[in-house]
Formats: sequence, C-alpha cells, structure tokens
Amino acid sequence: MRRRVLAVDDLDINLEILEAILDGDYHYTAVTSGEAALEAMSGDSQPDLVLLDLSMPGMDGFELLRQMKKDARLTNIPVVFVTGETDEYSEERGLKLGAVDYIKKPYNSDIIRVKIRNHIELKTYRDNLELVVAERTRELRERTEELFVAHGAIIMGMSLLSESRDKVTGAHLARIRTLTLVVAKRVAVIAPLMLNSEQVELITSYSPLHDVGKVAVPDAVLNKHGALTSEEFDLMKTHTTGGGDVLRQTAGFLTGKRVGQLDIAIEIAESHHERYDGTGYPRGLKGEAIPISARIVSIVDVYDALRSSRPYKDGFSHEKACEIILVGDGRTSPAHFDPVVIEAFKQVHHELACIFDQNPDPRM
Repeated sequence: MRRRVLAVDDLDINLEILEAILDGDYHYTAVTSGEAALEAMSGDSQPDLVLLDLSMPGMDGFELLRQMKKDARLTNIPVVFVTGETDEYSEERGLKLGAVDYIKKPYNSDIIRVKIRNHIELKTYRDNLELVVAERTRELRERTEELFVAHGAIIMGMSLLSESRDKVTGAHLARIRTLTLVVAKRVAVIAPLMLNSEQVELITSYSPLHDVGKVAVPDAVLNKHGALTSEEFDLMKTHTTGGGDVLRQTAGFLTGKRVGQLDIAIEIAESHHERYDGTGYPRGLKGEAIPISARIVSIVDVYDALRSSRPYKDGFSHEKACEIILVGDGRTSPAHFDPVVIEAFKQVHHELACIFDQNPDPRM
C-alpha cells in the first residue's frame, strides 16, 4: 500500500519539484495554503507525513503546526518542514512546535527521499505498536476481570465449605459481604484517615472468610443446641486462630510466600471476636490494636447473628438488634465496638435492615 504524503507550499514550482523527487513512490497530494492543508486533512484518510513550507501568506507553517497539535486526529502525523539554509531561527521554532525534522533549500533529492522513508517507517512502527499495546491492555483487563471473578468465587467457596458445617447458608455470607461494604464505606466517609477506598474494597472482599476457621471445630460443638460448656467454648474460640492459620497456609500454597492482601483476611479471621474494651478473644486486644478490618466485621457479624434464627434461638427484629448493639443487654455492650464504627452503624442502620430483609436464609 502506497503511503500518503501531503505537501504544503504557496509556490507551485516547489510542489512540482517535490512531486518529481518522490517519483510516484507515494500517494502525493499538494496544496498551496495552511487552510487548504487543514481541509485536506479533515477527511477520513489522513496523510502519513506532511512536507510543510513555513513561510506562506495567510496561515503560515507555524500556525498550521499549532492547529495540528490541537487536533487529536492530526497531532501524531509527522511533519517535516522546509526552511532556508541559513534560517536557524525558523528551524528552532519549527522543531519546538512539534515538527520531527526539516529539509533545507535548495532541495537534495536523496536526503528528501531518505527522510520521508525513515519518518513514515517510524510512524508505521509506532502506530502498530500502539495497536499491539491497546490489544495487550484489553487482554490484560479481561484477564484481570476473570481473575477477580475467580478470586471472589474462591473466597465464597472457602467460606461456604467452613460455614456449611454449622448450617449457615450462602445468604448469610452474601449479607456479611454487603453489610461490611455499607459500614466500611461510611467509616471511610467519617474518618478518611482511618480507611481509604482500596481498603474498603479489600475488607469487603475478604469479610466472608471471617469464620473460615470453623472448619477445624468439631460438629458436636458447632451444632450443639443450648449453651456451651467452658471447654466447648474454648474449642469454639479456636476458630479465630485456626482461621488465620488456614489462610496463612493458603497463601503459602498459592505463592510460596505471604500475600500482602491476604493479611487483611487473616486480620479479620483472627480478630473479629476481639472487643474494643479488651474483653474479646483470642488475644484480648484493645482499642486500635485491633485491626480496623476486624473492628468493622465485628459489628456486622454481631448484627447478622442477632437478626438470624438458629436451632437454639429465634432471630431478633432490626430494632431489637440495634438496641442490643447500641445500648447493651448484659452480653453485648457498645463498649465492645470502635466508637467510629458505632457512629457509622448508626448512620446506615436502615440500609443494614434492608440488606438483611432482602437476603433471608432459604430455610427461614
């Protein structure tokens, strides 16, 4: 395919000389003004290179260069300008405006042919490279989206595997994820230095893994009707440290090393039963020593547990669950939760009610 060259010069003799030098090697178009050049480049078929005389009446070459650089369709077309042999000021000015090269008068046919060929080949290579990069970017974006979906599926699969043993459903996990998102986003609004949007996304993604350690708790303890003995409760509490161990091992199997993002999942699994006043387990962490991820999932997990029916209890109404969290009932106290998270809970509690009501457990 012949490449397109547009020559712009107000003197017909110069255009005729250039046409003779190119000798039919290119699809050659000649115009005698900057205005005509812009008109010639306004269609769908753009030139692959412009030969431009800088000194023209009306719109001169400098102004044409400026107009081309303002137009996204024209800015990448290489411009080789024509200048007088001693006109160093024009050379400098033309190059600063974005021209790629210059040709000095009187014309040297060999130099003109070489420069045109080289710059067109460079443009062709650059255009092809941009296409390759765009295609690779598209493929990478699609692959990233696929991995994101797979990542979410693995998280939900691991969560369901562990949770199904105590008769918890996928609806519970979906609620935990959505409830976490709502509360975490509100925390980020209230205290942006505490939480950013990326952390909100990661905490939300990993929240369903909060009870993954239950996979190691005996069925007799998980499914017991009635109160647990102190020994049984000690076994139940091991699901926190056990969950952290499972996730550390998972990270090792996947990569041979710790995965930074999985640190958040480990924090949630290990610390979502810690309490802000230091009375939680497994380590009795207090205040901000508890990771913010676990502080958020903690209140979400308590809310969902209060609302949910279990073999050993009926679920509470939204109003009663909020009262227990915000006022206390002897077992649960507002002192158990981060005050910032409590404030976020207050501001979005109506949304939490809708999420729970719209995602009931199938057996309900």
